[in-house]
Amino acid sequence: MKKSLGIIIVAVFVLLTQSSFGQLSSDIEKQNKKGNTVFLVVTDGGTDLASTKEIALKAKKSYPKSEVLTLDRSDKTNAEIVKKYSLAGSQTPLILVVASNGVVSGGYLKSQATAENLIASIPTKRQAEALLGFSQNKPVFVVVSKKSMKDKTTAIEECKKACTALKGNAVVVDVNLDDKSEASFIKLLNPDLTATKTNVLVFNGKGQFSSKYESPFESASLAASATKVIKSGGCCPGGSNSGGCGKK
Repeated sequence: MKKSLGIIIVAVFVLLTQSSFGQLSSDIEKQNKKGNTVFLVVTDGGTDLASTKEIALKAKKSYPKSEVLTLDRSDKTNAEIVKKYSLAGSQTPLILVVASNGVVSGGYLKSQATAENLIASIPTKRQAEALLGFSQNKPVFVVVSKKSMKDKTTAIEECKKACTALKGNAVVVDVNLDDKSEASFIKLLNPDLTATKTNVLVFNGKGQFSSKYESPFESASLAASATKVIKSGGCCPGGSNSGGCGKK
C-alpha cells in the first residue's frame, strides 16, 4: 500500500511539473500564433516582480501586438523552461523578448530595461527568421532584392541548392528592399541600395557575416561560405555590429 501511495505521489509530481512547463509554453505559443511578441518577466521567488513587470507592461502599452508573461526561476516546476531559455546562470530580475516565431530576440536586466529598449529588440518578420536559424546553429542566406530585379528567382534557387548541399542545415531569408516593414532590418544589413542585381549575404551558424555575392553565383560557393569559420568580428542580423554587412 505504501509503495502504491509512493508511486501515486511521484506520478502526481511529474504531472504537475509537466503541466506547469506546458502551461507557460502553451501561453507563449498561443500568443505567438496570434502574431504577438511576448515580454517574459523572469524573477527568483517573485523578487521585484511588480516593478519589473511594470516596465514590460509599459512596453506592451506602446506595442499592442504583445503580451506580458512571468516566470519564477526558483520554482522547480519551471526547470525545463529555464533550461530551454538558458536562464540557469542569468542574473534576475530580467525581461526576455520572445519574437512572434518563438525565438528570443533580446533580454535586459531590470536595471537596463526600458520600454523603448524592449520594443527596439522586437525583430522584423525576416529578421526573426534569421535569428531562429542562428538559434538552431544554422547558416543563413539573406537574399536582398527589389521587385524590379528579374534574377531573384534564380538566386533563391541557388540558395536552396546550397541548403540541400548542407543537408538542409541552412535557412533562406528573402528580403524585399522595398518592404517598409523591414526597414530596420535592412538598415542593419546595410546592403548596397544602388545595386541592380540580387545580392545574397551569407552568415555562418554563429550569426557571423561571411560573404556577399551578386547574382549570378553558384550554390557551391554559397555552401562553402556558409561553413566558413570567422575568428573575430562579423556582424549579424541580431545587431551585434552597427556597421552593417552588405558593404564589405
